[in-house]
Amino acid sequence: MKASDLVNVWASPDNSRLTAKQTSFRLHVHVAAKLAALSQMYPQKTKTQMVGDLLSAALADLESGLPSFPGKHFTDDEDQGPLYEATGPAEQFRTLTNKHYIELETELGNVTSMPFYAENLLITKDGK
Repeated sequence: MKASDLVNVWASPDNSRLTAKQTSFRLHVHVAAKLAALSQMYPQKTKTQMVGDLLSAALADLESGLPSFPGKHFTDDEDQGPLYEATGPAEQFRTLTNKHYIELETELGNVTSMPFYAENLLITKDGK
């Protein structure tokens, strides 16, 4: 999800699942002012929902910028040529996300959860 998609998200019902544990943090004054403005503009969403959506968008943007490096050869693609298993920060992020996702799902009582990222991250020789 991109930050530019949030206006549409906030105009529709929220069906997201929440973790069992609550996270609490203090905001910079300018961030709190912007969040209050958004909350007033979209009163059907709570500040918690908005912060969660904003974090999701920021994390998606951050993840898309994490570098990947070609590792072990995985397969040959008809259009892209040889594909390699990714190594580096992008793959580490995915691996750690899967680990924590399964732990959080277990806390919610779902003992048979699938990983968040079900497939290997594959890249070309130039890292794309």
